[in-house]
Amino acid sequence: MNYKDTLLMPTTLFEMKANLNTKEPTIQQEWLTTNLVHQILTKNKKHHQFILHDGPPYANGNLHVGHSLNKILKDFIVRYYTNKGYYAPWICGWDTHGLPIESAVVNSGVDRKATPPGEFREICKQYALNQINNQINQFSRLGLLTDFNDKYVTLDLDYEISQLELFKTMVEKNLVYRYLKPVYWSPTSESALAEAEIEYEDVTTPSIYVTFKVINGNKHLAVNSKIIIWTTTPWTIPMNQLLAVGEKISYSVVKVAGQEYVVASDLLATVSATIGWTDYHVVKEISGKDLVGIETEHAWNPKLISKVVAGHHVTTDSGTGIVHIASGFGEDDYLIAKANGVEIYAPLDDQGKYSAEINDPSLVGVFYEDANKIIGQKLEHTGHLLKLKFIKHRQGIDWRTKKPIIYRATAQWFVSIEKLKPQLLKEIKKVNWNPEWAQKRMLDMIANRDDWCISRQRLWGVPIIAFYDENNTPQVSLELIDHVLKLFKQEQTTNIWFTWSADQLLPAAYQHQGWRKEQDIMDVWFDSGVSNLAVIKNRHLSYPVDVYLEGNDQFRGWFNSSLITAVIDNNHAPYKTVLSHGFVNDEKGRKMSKSLGNTISPLDIVDEYGSDILRMWVASVDYTDDVKIGPEIIKQCAESYRKIRNTLRFILANLSDFNVDKDYTDQLAEVDLYTLHLTQQFKKKVDNAYEDYNFNNVYILINNFVINTLSKFYLDFIKDILYIEKAKAPRRRAVQSTLYHIYRTLIDVLKPLLPHTVEEAHRFINYDHKAPSVHLEPEHEIPVVVNDNLIAKWDKVLKLRDDVNKELEVQREAKAITKSLACQLTIHFQPDYQELQDIEDLHQIFIVSEIIFTNNKEGLTPYPTSYLKVQEKVGLKCARCWMIVDQLSENNEICQRCFDVLYK
Repeated sequence: MNYKDTLLMPTTLFEMKANLNTKEPTIQQEWLTTNLVHQILTKNKKHHQFILHDGPPYANGNLHVGHSLNKILKDFIVRYYTNKGYYAPWICGWDTHGLPIESAVVNSGVDRKATPPGEFREICKQYALNQINNQINQFSRLGLLTDFNDKYVTLDLDYEISQLELFKTMVEKNLVYRYLKPVYWSPTSESALAEAEIEYEDVTTPSIYVTFKVINGNKHLAVNSKIIIWTTTPWTIPMNQLLAVGEKISYSVVKVAGQEYVVASDLLATVSATIGWTDYHVVKEISGKDLVGIETEHAWNPKLISKVVAGHHVTTDSGTGIVHIASGFGEDDYLIAKANGVEIYAPLDDQGKYSAEINDPSLVGVFYEDANKIIGQKLEHTGHLLKLKFIKHRQGIDWRTKKPIIYRATAQWFVSIEKLKPQLLKEIKKVNWNPEWAQKRMLDMIANRDDWCISRQRLWGVPIIAFYDENNTPQVSLELIDHVLKLFKQEQTTNIWFTWSADQLLPAAYQHQGWRKEQDIMDVWFDSGVSNLAVIKNRHLSYPVDVYLEGNDQFRGWFNSSLITAVIDNNHAPYKTVLSHGFVNDEKGRKMSKSLGNTISPLDIVDEYGSDILRMWVASVDYTDDVKIGPEIIKQCAESYRKIRNTLRFILANLSDFNVDKDYTDQLAEVDLYTLHLTQQFKKKVDNAYEDYNFNNVYILINNFVINTLSKFYLDFIKDILYIEKAKAPRRRAVQSTLYHIYRTLIDVLKPLLPHTVEEAHRFINYDHKAPSVHLEPEHEIPVVVNDNLIAKWDKVLKLRDDVNKELEVQREAKAITKSLACQLTIHFQPDYQELQDIEDLHQIFIVSEIIFTNNKEGLTPYPTSYLKVQEKVGLKCARCWMIVDQLSENNEICQRCFDVLYK
C-alpha cells in the first residue's frame, strides 16, 4: 500500500508563483468594474471620518519613483483606517498652473507672445488635463484606494473661485499690499519665484576687491584714502549707492606704497595676503561709527557719490568688513537704502539685461552675468580693481530652468506674514510633527519668513483681481473683487480676465476712466495652499484634517502655504499631524540623475515584479530619511514577499476542506490558544505601528511573525496533525480553526501593504457571508481570551524549545543525528520549568519521536531551561508518519496511531 496516498496533503489553487505583473491589472479592472471604492465609502459613510489630504503633484511628466513612494505611503494610511471602519475618502489632486506647463506648451511650438491670451490659456489647460490623465493611468497601476473620477484640479473653476474668495478675505483683513522690494527673480523664467522654487548648486564665480576714493573725509580719515569693498557680484558695482560699515567693528587705516586703505582690522591679514601686499603698516585704528558720513567717489561712475552708512548686516566673517550697497539687488541692501532715504534702483529688465536706466551704453542690453568681464576690465583700467579671484560657493538656481536666480527689486503683490506670525507660531506647536525635529524646522521657517510674494509674471494661472487707476495707483477692494467673481461665475471661466478689457471687467461706476487691469497671476503655491479650504472645507469633511504627508522639501512649500491660508481663513492649522519623507536615491546612496544613468522607473518595477513588490519596498524603508532603491533591494523585497505568500498558501491549502460555519470548533488545545494569543499580540503591535505611521516596523513585525511564530513554530509542528489525522478529527479541526483566525489576522495586517495579493487569496477561503472583495470585509476579531497562567506556561515552552533546537543543531553539526523526527530527547528540567512535563504531546511540538523525562542530569548538556540529551531513537519507522516507535501495529508497517486513523 502507498501510504502517501492516505495523507491529507494540502491543496489549493492559490499559486506559489505570484505572477503579480499579469494578475494585478485583472484585479484592478475588477475593482473598477464593481466600483469598489464607492462600495467601501458607502459601507463606512456613517462612521467616524479619517481624512488624509493629498498634496497635489504637478501635472507634468511621467511618474518617478519619488511619486510612488509618496502615493503608496498615503495608501497605507488610507487603507489601514478604512479597514478599521473609518470613512476615509482619499481625494487626489493636481497642481496645474504656472511656468512648467507654459514652458512645455511653448516648447511644443506655440508662440506665447503671438497667441491670443485666451487661446494660449486653453492650450495650457488641455495640456494639463492630458498630463493628469497620463499620470492617473500610471498611478492606477500602483493599486491606490482612490476614485480618480473624484479628484481636485487647481484649474477647475470652483477651485479657482475658492482661491479668489480667500484673496478677498486677505484684502478684507488688510493683509494684501503692492510694493517695490527685492524678490527672488528668475531671468530665464522672467518671473518672481517662491523660496520653495529655488534649488542650490556649487558654482565658481568671480569675486573682486574694489576701492572707493574718499572725496569728503573727516578728522578720522583723510581725503584720497581708499575704502576697499569685496563683492561676489561684480555686475552690481554700476548700481552701487552706498557703502556699509559695522559701527562696532574696528577698522585699520593701512599705508601701502604711499596710499592709505581702509579694511576691517580682523580681516587685514587675509585681505593683504589675497591682494598681495608684502610691505604695509597700520597707520591707525578707527571704529566703524567714525567712518559713517564719509563720502566717496563712485567706483564705476566718478560723477556719483557713494556715502558710508551703518549696516546692520556687516560682519568680519569674510570680505573686507565694508559692504557695497545696491538697493535693488539684496534684502539687506534694500533695508539699508530705505533707512537712509535712498531711492530703490534696479536697472535690470525681466530677462536680466541692463535697461536704459543704467545710463551707460556699454551695458544697456547686456545680460548681467556677461557684464562681469566688462566691469572687471573697466575697473582694472581705472585703477579701482585691486584683485579678481574666482571662488566656489553655493548659488541659487531656478528649479525648473536650472539657471541662476538673482535678487531683484520689482513691484509685486505681497501678503503680510508679519501680522500673522504670532498665530502661525502658536498653531505650529499644536500640530503633531513626525519626525519630531520638523516642528523646530517649521517654527524657524515661519519666524524668519518674509512677507509672501504672491504675484507671478506669467499668463497661465489664477488672475489677481486688482486694477490701476488713471494715476497708476493700485486699486483692490471687496467691491471690485465681488463684481469680478460674479462675472467669472456667469461666464463659467476666469479666462475673461485675460480676454476682456478693464472696462468690461469693472463695475459701471469705474468704467471709461483710463483704468487698467493687473496682468500678473497668483503664485502656484497659493493655488495649492488653498486646497485645504477648496477641497476639504467645501466638501464638509472633518477639519482640520488628520494627516498631511509629503516630501521634506514641502516645509517651505505646501506645508507652509497651507498653514498660512488656513490661519488667514479660520485661525487654525489645517492639519493635526504632518509627516514628511525623504528623497529616493540609488543603491549606493547617490542622487538619481539621467547623467549617471541610475534612474529607476516605478512602472518598470511594476511591470517586472508587480506593484505589491514595489509596495513591499516602500514598507521596508525608513521613509523619514532619504531611502535607497535598486535591483538588489527589490530582489530582497521580492524574497520577503515570497515568504509571506508561501505562508498564505500553506494556510489556504490546509483549509481547503474546512468550512468555518460547519467545521469550526472552540475546543482548542493549549498550544492553539497560546498561538492565538501571540497572534493577538502581533496584531496589536502592528496596529500601533500603523497608527504611529511606522511602516518599516509593520514590515519587520509581519516578517518576524511569519518566519518565527508561524513557519518555525506553529505551522511547522501542526503538519503532523493536519496530514496524519482523520479529516474531521477534533484535533485537526481545532488546528484548522486556529489557522482560520491566523489567516484572517494576517489578511487584515496585509490589506494596506499588499492589496492585490490579499484580494487574490480571498478567492480561495471558504466561509458563509464572505464579501465579494476582501476590502469589504470587516476587521476580524479573534474571540479568544487567554489567561495569564497559560501564557506564562507557554512562554516557558518557547524558551525550552529554543534550547532544544540549539542542542539538536549541535548534534546535527556533529553528525550524531540527521532529522529531528528520528530523535529521542531526554530532559531534566530546571526547577522553574517542571510544570512543562505534564504537557501532552510535547514531542509533537518539538518534532521528535520521543521525549524521556528524567531526574538524573548526568550526561546531559546544561541549558537555562533544562539539561538535555539528543540521540537517534532506536526503534521502527512508521511507513506513514515516519515516527520512530518501539513497535508497529498489527500490519507491521505503520504505527498504532496511523493504524487507528486508517482502520478505526
